[in-house]
Amino acid sequence: MARMRFDQQPEKMPKLTWPFVTRILSYFSPYPLRFFAVIALILTSSALGLVPPLLMQKIIDVALPQKDLSLLAIFIGLSMSATILLNLLGVAQGYLSTWIAKQITFNIKNEIYGKLTHMPQSFFAGLKEGEVLTRLTSDVDGIQQVFQSTVVNALTSVFVLATSLVALFGLNPILALISVATIPLFILPTRKVGKLRWQITSQSQKQLSTLNSHVQESLSTGGSLLMKLFTNEQKAYDEFVTVNSEVTHLQVKETLAGRWFRMAMSVFTTIGPMLVYLVGGFLLTKDQITIGGILTFATLLGRMYNPVTQLSNIQVDFMRSFALFDRIFEYLDLTPETTWPLDSEIKTPASAADSISEGQIRFEEVDFSYGQSAALQGIDLTLPAGQMTAIVGPSGAGKSTLTNLLPRLYTPTAGRITIDGNDIAQLPLDTLRRKIGMVSQEAFLFNSTIRENLLYAKPEATDDELVAAAKAAYIHEFIATLPEGYDTPVGNRGVKLSGGEKQRLAIARVILKDPQILILDEATAALDALSEHYVQKAMDQLMKGRTAIVIAHRLSTIANADQILVMDQGTIVEQGSHEELLAQAGLYHKLYQTQFKLSQTEITASLTNELVDADTISQPNAADCAA
Repeated sequence: MARMRFDQQPEKMPKLTWPFVTRILSYFSPYPLRFFAVIALILTSSALGLVPPLLMQKIIDVALPQKDLSLLAIFIGLSMSATILLNLLGVAQGYLSTWIAKQITFNIKNEIYGKLTHMPQSFFAGLKEGEVLTRLTSDVDGIQQVFQSTVVNALTSVFVLATSLVALFGLNPILALISVATIPLFILPTRKVGKLRWQITSQSQKQLSTLNSHVQESLSTGGSLLMKLFTNEQKAYDEFVTVNSEVTHLQVKETLAGRWFRMAMSVFTTIGPMLVYLVGGFLLTKDQITIGGILTFATLLGRMYNPVTQLSNIQVDFMRSFALFDRIFEYLDLTPETTWPLDSEIKTPASAADSISEGQIRFEEVDFSYGQSAALQGIDLTLPAGQMTAIVGPSGAGKSTLTNLLPRLYTPTAGRITIDGNDIAQLPLDTLRRKIGMVSQEAFLFNSTIRENLLYAKPEATDDELVAAAKAAYIHEFIATLPEGYDTPVGNRGVKLSGGEKQRLAIARVILKDPQILILDEATAALDALSEHYVQKAMDQLMKGRTAIVIAHRLSTIANADQILVMDQGTIVEQGSHEELLAQAGLYHKLYQTQFKLSQTEITASLTNELVDADTISQPNAADCAA
């Protein structure tokens, strides 16, 4: 991969409007007392910092010439006390600023995560893996320095600069004017350096997202397995090295941005005191300043140059942080999925739940498109309450898309969907989804215990309810054979369990949820015959008394359906029972011939023999399933 230069693809710099700045400052508003305490500590420290250099003048011009040891001890004691107190104030200020910074980043992370949990499924479908992790960690942790260091340093620099200037003009206005004349040399280049660093930072964060995405994909359970099976370890390593090299290159470039500028400032800070000694020596001959005054002035000048240098760098740091804020605000400004209806016909959760009592589903001239690509066209059908409807069709026919519209994972582009006569677009989203349960082909399990995965559906469920759900899903006896029982860890994505065990756990989880409407998306497609038998028995238990939609892959599932829908290219081309569709000699008959490879008579006999044989098979134990 060719190295991409940021200057060949310039990023659009965030416009520093007043709303943008006030939005950043608003994160301080929950902590006004602590923030003002930090300001008070900084102001006190800035004033207290003048004490040692001013006392130095007294030591040189008064105590030493007079050889007054008691006065010398008093001045030195005051100077040491001021220094100790200054450091104690620094500790207190550091604690408060760190606490505020941590609380702000804590709130930002919560805000981003909360926003992402309510984003529509289409957002996650198009999201690059690792992007969310980068924004939640690297970006937010990056702006922590803005609150913890940059803002505090800016305030400190302003106060120190102000107090230093007051002291300098009080000592000698002529020397003060000469010192102030060099300040523009520190400030003028900062705008260009800030813009340069912003561009590099923005590109660096994007490349870091790419790096995180590659790591998550290639080193996940499924990704690492695929990498090994296709012997692509070296390819994955080479890709990682390439992206990592680009990230390192940009980060080094970011660190070195403005290095010539910083070198020039270092030269100026050295020249300044030399000019003070030169002009101060001339004024000394005219008795307009003392030796102690010259040394004190040079010390205060160094104290003034330090905040000027910091303010210049702070401007650069602020420009860098704006890139991070811009990326964070992109996520915070995302539009979440609508959890409530947009019209005035809003139902309370209680009334909405009561309105879904039977589970009859109607699709009324429903269309749906992924961008410019039409996925569903003119879907008009009724799914009777309490009955099982199977959906078959070639790959890409729109089967999963149709079922994803029901829990409003996606929104139809035309038409409407009703449940018991209620438009689902007018129901609260959480109420709607509580009435719907889904089991997909690949059951997702969290890297936790069996118990915690089941409780995800119903956190308040008792042990008796867990056992009842597991027994209904034909998985309890297997769990009972495990040394840790329901507290057995399942591994990343359930890797420690077989496919059939994961599916039955997923079914038990849905049984705990107790939905009115059930969606089974090829739940047995990837299972062996024995696992399919037990999963099918669990599914039969689950579907009792519920409106079930089954995206079917195997005929043993299809044959039991009350009605079968045949889809092709986003439309329903056939509808009826198994026998009726076979008699039509249409697409279903073709799928039947090519996919199941058996005639109707042979299928009936095969199903009968399979069910009879399966009834003689005992529940598998842990060793059988592990094998």
